[in-house]
Amino acid sequence: MLKTTIPPRVFCLLALALAAAAAAPAARAQTPDQTLAALARAAQPDWSSPLVTTSALLEQRLRLDPQVQHSGNGSSTVNLDGGKGIDVIVAPAVELQIAAMPYEIRSGAGAFSGIGDWPAIRLKQLLASSPQSAANYVVSAWLQLQAPIGARPVTSHALTLLPTIGGGKGFGPFVLQATLGMVLPTARQDVLGVQYLGNAALQLHLGGLFWPQIEANAAQFAFGQRDGKRQVMLTPGVVIGRFSLTRRLAATIGAGYQVALAPAYRPTPLLPAYDHAWITTARLGF
Repeated sequence: MLKTTIPPRVFCLLALALAAAAAAPAARAQTPDQTLAALARAAQPDWSSPLVTTSALLEQRLRLDPQVQHSGNGSSTVNLDGGKGIDVIVAPAVELQIAAMPYEIRSGAGAFSGIGDWPAIRLKQLLASSPQSAANYVVSAWLQLQAPIGARPVTSHALTLLPTIGGGKGFGPFVLQATLGMVLPTARQDVLGVQYLGNAALQLHLGGLFWPQIEANAAQFAFGQRDGKRQVMLTPGVVIGRFSLTRRLAATIGAGYQVALAPAYRPTPLLPAYDHAWITTARLGF
């Protein structure tokens, strides 16, 4: 079983220090076309982020992703906002995300309302990229910290690390984006275990604005109550955008339907996390 001997508060301090270090050397823009966001976008493909799979692209935007999840035990959960928030390009190859606190409203079995654990901060490092006019690819790595501040029915009671590597490649109008990552609690691993995550999204770019997609989202559990179990979700959907609002602002919207393919429903411990969900997204790039 994986262990860590570093106190959780040290990880929080480290995250803040890394965020400050990333922001400090950011060059000041002289014209709108020389902003860090503009420079970063010029060096990478102009794709749309999938609904569930985190894109390796550096983004500068506000993003909200409300979801309605329906579980096999009869409960339904409205999740506001799905742990998204504001992404800012703070250096030529670094993105910082400050996430909104997710708020959950559950009806049916185990009804409650309250905040969930907070995926507070994420740092993304661009490793390599090429615009669509050239090799048309991107590769990045990122680390997210999740703080255990949620309501008692949903909190993990453990600071959690989410290291991930992701990439994407364009093939004409088709784009394949994928990630490999972990959900690594710094405590209570005998109960929570560790998750190994894999996501892949195949997108088709149509008519300049439309991005129909199909995604596969898988989780393999190790240790803990779900040791050896696997969860697989399928997410068809569409993202539409970007709609130019001003010279600097652009809007994107999207929606999809996520359904669990495996395993068969089991109540204790609950698997899959939910049977199906409606996912929506609203994004404002700047």
